[in-house]
Amino acid sequence: MSYQVFLVESLGAPRNHHAIFVETNVTDGSGYVFQVTGNIQTGMDYEVEQRCKPEESHTFMSKSSLGWVDAEGYGRINEICSSIPPPKKQFDGPKKIYPSEPLRRCQEWTQEAVQALRSSGVLQTAAAQPTMALREY
Repeated sequence: MSYQVFLVESLGAPRNHHAIFVETNVTDGSGYVFQVTGNIQTGMDYEVEQRCKPEESHTFMSKSSLGWVDAEGYGRINEICSSIPPPKKQFDGPKKIYPSEPLRRCQEWTQEAVQALRSSGVLQTAAAQPTMALREY
């Protein structure tokens, strides 16, 4: 068994929110989201949540395919994602705490998590699974 993996973008400020969504139920499009939440004024936290189809959220913006994971790989996603440190507190009021470091938010964390999933061999590209029919979104 394999599961489709998506980058989901939802409305946010000052930038849109990015998260990794694994569709575990093809019938209703539900699955699990792996993400960081919070802000850079207080620091962010890693979380995993069961969710309905992302398109049903009132803040949904887009969903793009990242590839797929097999059943064994799915069991490793949380382990890998939780090993990526969430963005820390980066501001004290209006003052940047670490002026020499670039800002790191959910988009950067998600990019790092996707790269870690790919480099570990857990996240496969769609082309690597010829028996799977991809749905158009």
